[in-house]
Amino acid sequence: MNWLTQQLPGIIAIYFLAAAESVQKDPLIDRRGETIVDVGVVLLAVSLVIAVKIISPKVEHAILLAIFLSLALIAFFFIK
Repeated sequence: MNWLTQQLPGIIAIYFLAAAESVQKDPLIDRRGETIVDVGVVLLAVSLVIAVKIISPKVEHAILLAIFLSLALIAFFFIK
């Protein structure tokens, strides 16, 4: 049992380092493209918030209510 507790952290570290190395060197994944998509999604969300604020505060409240109700339903179904 003592050998297992001494060697287990090293085995886990080697496994995660090997997994991380293989993921980073995968030529089929475009990391720069992933970053561009993330930035685009954030800019889209910010522009939507600005557009809704300009249009009407009532629409803003309706959208916020819909988002909160959706999150509540998602949480309910994940818990159940």
